Amino acid sequence: MSTKLLKKGVSSHPLKRFQKRSLNWKILKNLLFQLGIDIKNLVQPKLEIEFMERIMLAVTSVNKCRYCSYFHTKVALENGCSDEEIRDILGGNFRFVNQNELYALVFAQHFAESYEQPSREALKRLIKIYGIKKTRQIVFACQMITLGNLFGNTIDAYIHRYHGIIPDNGSLTLERIIYYISAIPVLKLEKSLKKFI
Repeated sequence: MSTKLLKKGVSSHPLKRFQKRSLNWKILKNLLFQLGIDIKNLVQPKLEIEFMERIMLAVTSVNKCRYCSYFHTKVALENGCSDEEIRDILGGNFRFVNQNELYALVFAQHFAESYEQPSREALKRLIKIYGIKKTRQIVFACQMITLGNLFGNTIDAYIHRYHGIIPDNGSLTLERIIYYISAIPVLKLEKSLKKFI
């Protein structure tokens, strides 16, 4: 079953040079370390689901994971986000966003663009606007979706590599491990994506 996706390639996107950021051992280690420190956020009160999905979409707009884009668009729609709002967030525009959430979404993009190293000033401003508890939850959401985005991009990196298109960065061993761990869920998602293309 897992070779089916490899052989047909990425049907929803033509195969060309792979430049998306994907996991390598160093990035994986750093993300898991950050998440380990912040794991207590899993048991604390959560952000509202719509707010969380907007954060997820803002990070995904930078990392360009097609699997996360599909999944979090679906969840956001199911939880009351409008088509226009989702389209804008994925395009890096926040004109339809609630002003109380605007800085968190700008921060989420900055988090992704800075490779999980947001500036001290950005963190201070986030704390000033949202308080320390909510800031921790926002940062945790950014870390979680980043791991998901890079996981998905790593699957696509392996598919590209299989077709002779070597990713600009990455690790063949890690790509192979992640691909085979997730082959069945990815095939199901790929089938769902076809309905919309």
